[in-house]
Amino acid sequence: ELMMAPYAIGHMKMAFLMEELGYKMNDNERVKYYLSNTLDMQELEESKFPTMSSLSHESHEAGKIKKKEPILVILGNPPYSGHSSNTGEWISKEIKAYYEVDGKPLGEKNPKWLQDDYVKFIRFAQWKIDQAGSGVIGFITNHSYLDNPTFRGMRQSLMNSFDEIYILDLHGNSLKKEKAKDGSKDENVFDIQQGVAIAFFIKNKEDYKSNKVFHSEIYGLREKKYNWLLKNNINTVKWKKAVPIAEFYIYAPSNNKLLEHYG
Repeated sequence: ELMMAPYAIGHMKMAFLMEELGYKMNDNERVKYYLSNTLDMQELEESKFPTMSSLSHESHEAGKIKKKEPILVILGNPPYSGHSSNTGEWISKEIKAYYEVDGKPLGEKNPKWLQDDYVKFIRFAQWKIDQAGSGVIGFITNHSYLDNPTFRGMRQSLMNSFDEIYILDLHGNSLKKEKAKDGSKDENVFDIQQGVAIAFFIKNKEDYKSNKVFHSEIYGLREKKYNWLLKNNINTVKWKKAVPIAEFYIYAPSNNKLLEHYG
């Protein structure tokens, strides 16, 4: 979402913060804060038009970070859009990593939800952290990928990349008419119909794959969820260990004792 106003205000606020901390930037210095479409690796061509010239320079500088520089922390609330306009060559190729599970094609008749923008942003973040060899992702996104069968390849791929995955499901899915476990009303933390979840993906420098997935969830009214989030952090959440297994690799605790018999 390329919006000039928040970009300019962001630069100003960062400059003010640096000044408050006692650092004054030189004329040739800048905050590494760029206007760029994260999912597009194609850089804008040089142009003689004043505004376009600045955007082109910005695009080249952002491109260096996206393609080469190691990034260890990626945070965000990426856009959710089932009908993604991000169909560039790079992301279209990278997202194919989610189209297979256990080394075989998904075989889905309609895997279109893997093209949602938030899925592509998770894929970009995963790619950057893999590139760096270690790091942390903290995203709040649509929660459909946690248990929907279409996303099983995505879930397996993320488990292969990260040592620890923490999922805090905030529910609030009015499309599914979700209710709290006691039957009371469940509300979304945003003004949207789709339920959301906070996820932390952690990749350690040490060469081991523990593939630990932890899960917790909150139901209830929006204010209750806000208050709970204000008072808690990753260390105070009561996590339950999930054991995602083939073929669906669901990111929630489940009783698998009768799975073979059911199958």
